[in-house]
Amino acid sequence: MDSLLKNLSDSILKTVAYFDLFNYPLTKEQVFNYLPQNSVSAADVEMEIIRLVNGKKLQQKSSYVFLPGSQPAIVEQRKENEARAVKMLTIARMIARFIKMLPFVRGVFITGSLSKNVADSSSDIDFMIVVAPDRVWICRTILTLFRKIFLFGRSKYFCTNFYLSENHYTHHEKNIYTAIEVATTKVIWNEPAFTAYQQQNRWIKEYLPNVFAVPDASLLIAPSRSVIQRGMEILLRLLPLYALNTRLMEFHRTHWQKTFHSVTKAQLSSMFLISPNVSSGWPESCQESILDEYQKKLRSLGIQELT
Repeated sequence: MDSLLKNLSDSILKTVAYFDLFNYPLTKEQVFNYLPQNSVSAADVEMEIIRLVNGKKLQQKSSYVFLPGSQPAIVEQRKENEARAVKMLTIARMIARFIKMLPFVRGVFITGSLSKNVADSSSDIDFMIVVAPDRVWICRTILTLFRKIFLFGRSKYFCTNFYLSENHYTHHEKNIYTAIEVATTKVIWNEPAFTAYQQQNRWIKEYLPNVFAVPDASLLIAPSRSVIQRGMEILLRLLPLYALNTRLMEFHRTHWQKTFHSVTKAQLSSMFLISPNVSSGWPESCQESILDEYQKKLRSLGIQELT
């Protein structure tokens, strides 16, 4: 087989294999968008997909492709999850209108499965919150208290585990998992902040050279800041906000160390990001296991592991 053709074949299988971990069949357009090489055209990809289907290395149903041996109802499941996602994104826009009124919030994005336009029955609405500089931990505390007091701790429609301050958008972990998460992030409020977020994470082009994140106009809410937010921030300026932000950061650090005292320091660092400008908490993060399973799947397909 010609080396260029072999490289394209492997790239397509790598792409389909990654999303197969989530039982997510891809359209041919999506295969091209998430391909780990950019020296080919969409037409080249489509022709090679046809060859792989004919060679029984891929299966196709309707306009979707997936690996042989995938769940029989994988396409129907995707369509059902997409229909559920439409409803959840409508709810997300309503919640974002509330979040944008809170002090120091400067942007509201959607991450997780919903950012990929799918949602199963257990999916949450995962928000990424952009915050004014040196106010991340104040903002996190306000949103956490609201969820605990008024939502009784429920997070299905109010999962706010990722906070970034303006101009501190770069992800510290760089791999195929985080690249796809960045590429699929959706903006609901503050399109300029979203553009800056994508610009500061241009490293994803090393993994996804064909992908271009374009805001979905149907999701965007009014760009202006609310009068309520401005008023609350004026009042809060009477407090020593920088010192308060630092104290709350240390409070959260101590709380998580005590709560997860049985895990190693390295494990705790992978579960929580704690800095003045970034706060994230994924106690049940599956990133490492997903990357391990991905490598196993590549080996089972006889494809060279990613470096």
